[in-house]
Amino acid sequence: MNEMKMMSLPWGGNISLYAFWVVLGALVACVWTVYRAHKYGAGEGGAVFFSALSGALGLFLGRAIYCGVRFNVLFYDPMGDFVGFAPFVDLNQGGVSVIGVIFGVLLAALLAGAVSGKGKALALLDSAAVPGLALFAWARFVEPLSGLGFGDVIENEAFCRFPFAIENSWGDYCLSVCFIEAVLAALLALTMLIAGRFCRKKGTVGGIALALLCVSQIMPESLRHDDVLLLFIFARVSQMGYAVLLAGTLAAGLIRGGKRGLNGKTMVLEIVLLLLGLGILIGAEFALDKTNWPDAAVYAGMIATLLALGFLVVRRLAKEDRVLRDVPNPTDVPEDGESAGKTAEA
Repeated sequence: MNEMKMMSLPWGGNISLYAFWVVLGALVACVWTVYRAHKYGAGEGGAVFFSALSGALGLFLGRAIYCGVRFNVLFYDPMGDFVGFAPFVDLNQGGVSVIGVIFGVLLAALLAGAVSGKGKALALLDSAAVPGLALFAWARFVEPLSGLGFGDVIENEAFCRFPFAIENSWGDYCLSVCFIEAVLAALLALTMLIAGRFCRKKGTVGGIALALLCVSQIMPESLRHDDVLLLFIFARVSQMGYAVLLAGTLAAGLIRGGKRGLNGKTMVLEIVLLLLGLGILIGAEFALDKTNWPDAAVYAGMIATLLALGFLVVRRLAKEDRVLRDVPNPTDVPEDGESAGKTAEA
């Protein structure tokens, strides 16, 4: 792990430079979400509440998962004595799990939607989809400031420079995994900004954005050699979280299909295919860690499996959206947010 870069605050104390830039990016993403809220019938007031709640819950759950996995390191001194829970609120000790942040945003949408009215949760997620992807890309791009985001050592001197490589504390140039993740998330943000205009049903934009984010990040996470959170010998918290989120997104699409009478055999088949794909990914991680199989072949298999899983989930969400082919596009809304919400909900 490289040294975290710090900056002094005018009123005293220090904050990591990484946290400063991520918070600044989060504020921009919140403003962008509020701006997009009317387009999806979410309402600006509800979007403001959702943005604030997302920040609080995302930070809390992200920190909770990180501290839970690193409990013995953070809350016990080298002599084995319990030091209390003060390290939980000290963000200069350790970091935040991105999976906890995503779950915090989803929970905030549910709570804000419950307050704002029926159907608003999905509209809020649609509003936050593109800004959320852009924020994810930004956070990964500035991740080297935290001392993290690197992979294996690069031998080829031609690539020993940013954005291809990050210099670690030993003077070696390592693969810039965070830049790969940032580029993928940025491309997804641009894709959803364009393709989202053609989605008709509430929740489709947010669901597809979440599914594609999960699919795009699982393989790069396998390349990390930094401060990775592990639950078991080779089970990375981030990859397990992305898998759960991907399965949940498919489940949401199947529930929608079930309400309109989707064939039970089709639902079972898609669940089996999802489980099969996740099983292959688990096997690939095991192969990378415990076998002598060529890494290139294993990663090629992972990429092919992830593409198939992405196609499976996005196809299901898109099919449920196309059921409403005769319904006007929710981006073409009247001036009042309520009418927009009803149009997209139909």
